[in-house]
Amino acid sequence: MPRYFDLRSTVLIVVGHGILPEEEDRPLAYGLKRAVNMRAGGSEGRAGVVVTDVWIMNNDLAEFFPAISVGGPGVNAFTAQVYEDLPVAFTRDQHVFIQMADEGKRAALWGMDQTGTREAVEVFVNDGLLERFLELVWRRP
Repeated sequence: MPRYFDLRSTVLIVVGHGILPEEEDRPLAYGLKRAVNMRAGGSEGRAGVVVTDVWIMNNDLAEFFPAISVGGPGVNAFTAQVYEDLPVAFTRDQHVFIQMADEGKRAALWGMDQTGTREAVEVFVNDGLLERFLELVWRRP
């Protein structure tokens, strides 16, 4: 049976392409995917899918999917594309950043280094921001 990806409720988790983001950010992205899938509770069409920045930026349908980027603008082209327009939801010492659109369609989790990016993902998952994002995504018309 083919897998179904709902444009409104499948959450893309976007990592940069290249050795460094693949090595350091992809494991964080898969942890975030597990957290999204756990909160989806098996609901049809609600899931997380990990993709690269190259895929999301070169796919015409990508703009319709809700998306969370992992990794800073220097290693993730999708983060570089969206971070200036996203409000800051959390920051720590100008080292850790969580940005999220008020309507819930886009979020960016990143730090000034790998430790900061890891902390951004942990805070997003553990401090209620993931739930807030998913509530906006999964309840919007």
